[in-house]
Amino acid sequence: MAAVVTAPGGDIDLWAPVVRDALPKALVDAMEQRDWSTVRAQLGSVMDGITTDGVYGRALLQLVLDLPVGTDSVFDSYRAAASIDHGDWDGLRRCLAGSPIEPIQLLGMRDVLLAPLNQVAPKDPGSPYAMLFAPYEYQLNQINGGYRRWARAMLTFQATELVWSRLDVPAGRHIRQRRLQDAMSMAFAEVEAGRLPTALAFALEAPHLGGADEPLRRCAPDLEELIEVALGDDRAPDLSLLSDLAKPTGVSPLGGWQILLHFLPLLSLVSGDTFLRSARIAEQIAAGLGSPRAQLASHAWRVTAEYIRTPGEPHPELPGLRAQAARAGIGLRVLPQLLAGIASRKPADLAAAEVLARRAGNRWAQVTALTWMAAHNPNARVARWLALLLETTGWRRPVLVPAEVAADAALGVASLGVRSQAIVELASAAGRPNILLEVSVRHVDDTAAPLPARLAAVEALGTLGTTRADELLARLARRNDDLGRRARLVSQRRRRTGLSEREVEVLQLAGTGLTNRDIAERLGLSQHTIARHLANARAKLGASNRTEAAMKLEELDGPSPRLS
Repeated sequence: MAAVVTAPGGDIDLWAPVVRDALPKALVDAMEQRDWSTVRAQLGSVMDGITTDGVYGRALLQLVLDLPVGTDSVFDSYRAAASIDHGDWDGLRRCLAGSPIEPIQLLGMRDVLLAPLNQVAPKDPGSPYAMLFAPYEYQLNQINGGYRRWARAMLTFQATELVWSRLDVPAGRHIRQRRLQDAMSMAFAEVEAGRLPTALAFALEAPHLGGADEPLRRCAPDLEELIEVALGDDRAPDLSLLSDLAKPTGVSPLGGWQILLHFLPLLSLVSGDTFLRSARIAEQIAAGLGSPRAQLASHAWRVTAEYIRTPGEPHPELPGLRAQAARAGIGLRVLPQLLAGIASRKPADLAAAEVLARRAGNRWAQVTALTWMAAHNPNARVARWLALLLETTGWRRPVLVPAEVAADAALGVASLGVRSQAIVELASAAGRPNILLEVSVRHVDDTAAPLPARLAAVEALGTLGTTRADELLARLARRNDDLGRRARLVSQRRRRTGLSEREVEVLQLAGTGLTNRDIAERLGLSQHTIARHLANARAKLGASNRTEAAMKLEELDGPSPRLS
């Protein structure tokens, strides 16, 4: 069987047949020989009737879809679960006729996926599988606050008895990958409805959990890099999300849709066509599944991705998208309303999007709406609310906000007298030197501003390298207070090395003998990020290795204070 993973338009086709080379040979041979007892024994260790996306991905699920119906109730359960993952509703009906294990779970999943646009809660909240249905309900409804509450509840949810009694669930695999699922669910939930630093912590933990080839573990490094971009890192991430999805071991259509919908807000932050391709693939999957809510959510992202490629030109599908969303729940109305506000620049449209986002617990959309409002029509309430959300959530590159709009928002907030470290960092991430200078000056000259905000402004001045910024640093350096000490440190660092504060910090720790992993754990960053900072520092200092770079830094700066 040939491995065909692309649709005619060049996008990934998750229904296309794939090769089975990666599957256990004993399983493939038994399947070809119709040796059902051996097939059942083999599947009992690799196929999970509850969590179907495992290390063998679509290659295994497509094999399962070839199992006979009515021969074995375990086979019927496996095939029914794979039918749901592929939106094969006729196949599901045939499997149900074979009396599979726990048909209530299968029927419940069918009802969740095929529910109408206006369904905002499970039909049967008292079901013993309600906790398993909940994440689908919240994601299909785009109720991010609910998804975050569910992810937190799962940290203490015990399903051992349920798993142990199911003949179609390999207890060992399920228990081992459970902690990985919890970590990644929390990471996604915190991106969408909580704090980015918390999301990053879970994404950094995930690669140490579960099996090495589990799908959620494979996508954790991409999530980590994208979160760091949202936190203000200016690197171009090296993503493997779509290439992994296209492999025979990639996830099922339903699993692919879930992962893409979690990633789409972050993918909008990177250049290239990954954002648009991902939105189009998600929409194709939703159409194949036949899920009304999945189709509306994906349609909204595809229209958004197309609009931001040609901003200013009205998207012909936006009116129809908004008409559909008007019949849906609150969460599904957020993105269409936000896009309408971005397109119109009308304060009322953006304010309506912010209200919907707040009610749905969608923090990134709240930050986005408030950033656009602060840029075009700032007022005291918007300024205070934006500064608070930036501080609490960690967003420094808001979703669907061009750099110039983010810079204008930072200046608008600062002009209204709001002082915050987050506002300085928002201006810094926007990369507009003139505005960053103005925002920084307003902070350092305001004696009532919080000290961390004023110190952040001093650091920002050190990144500019302009004549006026250097003059301001020189003036500040004559002071005998915290600002003066920081200004002298920043000026000395710029003169001697050209290194950033983070590069100096990483290099100093490397000079104490710590490994990249030790430094990453100390600073709460990834090993990839630490390696990049060390490489940048070596290049700037003309050193051939980290030891030589640390020695050159110490020679230029004198003995470095040990970091506790």
